[in-house]
Amino acid sequence: MRKYNIVTNSKINNVFKSKSRYYRVNLGLVATIESKSGDRVMNSNDEFAYYYNTMYRTTVLAQATVGDIRIYIDHYIIDDKIAFYFDKEEFIFDFDEKMVKEKGADFYLGHLIKTIETEYQERLIKKEVKIEEQKKEVGNADKIFQNPGSVSYNDLKAYMEKVRTERLKT
Repeated sequence: MRKYNIVTNSKINNVFKSKSRYYRVNLGLVATIESKSGDRVMNSNDEFAYYYNTMYRTTVLAQATVGDIRIYIDHYIIDDKIAFYFDKEEFIFDFDEKMVKEKGADFYLGHLIKTIETEYQERLIKKEVKIEEQKKEVGNADKIFQNPGSVSYNDLKAYMEKVRTERLKT
């Protein structure tokens, strides 16, 4: 099962803490550990925290879990935003305090997960379409001699591939 990770500020974390019945304090692992040479290095045992810390060059601190969702605090986030990470894909949301008050924090988190999963599927489809388009753009190796003024990069790649295969045949 994929892990869900939230990075937000302490204000939003406190809202989840007070409004969610599934909120469980889990302070995670230490951010840095001592290396064999005696230096302090990033702790790679918490994979998400290590990924986030190396990607953004800042430290996130684990705070809690709500079911399968792990909540982290980044003290440099000052806006009421939630960065939701699913399979190392980032989804940014504005915090909807009205929905949390009306329907509860657990409903809000479920709503975010549903939104993320549909958007994630759309992103995967877009990536597949992009890959298919790149595969379709096969160049014409003979175009270099037929019309050298309109040669594309894919035509050059096809020509170089043709030259390479002919050279290997002999």
